[in-house]
This record gives sequence, C-alpha cells and structure tokens, in this order.
Amino acid sequence: MLSRHWIYFTGFVITSVLFVGAGLLGVVDALSVLAGGVPASEELIVLTLLGEVIEWVIVLLVLAAVAALFLTATIVSVLRNTSMHRSDRLVSIVERLEHEYPILQEFDASERVEPTTEDRKAELREQYFEGEISDEEFERELGQLLDEDTESSQSRERTGIEFEK
Repeated sequence: MLSRHWIYFTGFVITSVLFVGAGLLGVVDALSVLAGGVPASEELIVLTLLGEVIEWVIVLLVLAAVAALFLTATIVSVLRNTSMHRSDRLVSIVERLEHEYPILQEFDASERVEPTTEDRKAELREQYFEGEISDEEFERELGQLLDEDTESSQSRERTGIEFEK
C-alpha cells in the first residue's frame, strides 16, 4: 500500500504536468488568434489575445493552487512521519534560534530535539562498547544519567501536585 506522502507527491506531479500542458495550450491558442487574422490596430490585437487567453489564465491559476496544496500536504506528511535526530549540539542551535526568534518557541522544537535519558544511555553504551570510554567513566556517567532522570521525574511529580492544587 502506498503511503500518504507518495499519494500527495503523485498528485503534485500530475498537477504540475497539467499546469505545463495547459500553459502550452494557452500559448498555442493565443498564437492561433494571430494566425486567424486580427484587425491591424494594436489595441484590438491585445484585446483579442486577452479575450482568448483569459480562460487559460484561470485554468493555470487553479492548477497552480492545487499543485501548491499537494506540495504542502507532501511536505507536512513527510515531516510528520520522520523522526527528528536528537543531540545536545542540535538543542543548543535550536535554543539560540528560539532566543533570536521568539515565535519559534511556540513549536517547542528544542524539547523535540533534546535527547531523552534513553538516548543518552544508548550513546553512552555505544561509546563504551567501542572502547572510547573506560569502565570507570562509563559507571560514573551512567550514575549521573540515572541521578538526572530521578531528579526530573521528581520535579514532574511536584509539578503535577502543584497543578492538582
């Protein structure tokens, strides 16, 4: 079964092809007016061309709007289905951007990219297994992670109690 974003992307491609085809047909239609014989006055030539092309312009505007909707739906669908990479470096960048542009704080992006305790444990295990850190360092950092996890869960419980009051 096709995923939703492939269906949206297919709609975008089909609509874009129709847009190009309609544009070419509009040009051919406008040129056929000139070949059919138009009075010599420049104003009449322009008015005749505009009268012949206006329906194609409307068709092109509708197709452009539909293509933009399909493209937007494709982007939103892909972004919703992808998992965001989590790292401390990315958190610092996003926090700087949120500080610079306060409107970004509404999206809670820094919280979404901040590594969870499980992510940090997995990274620590990977470093240990690859021999990048010693046994003592692994034990110490794992202990720090567990302490941080305990502190954060206690603060969440206190916040929950405060909300209930």
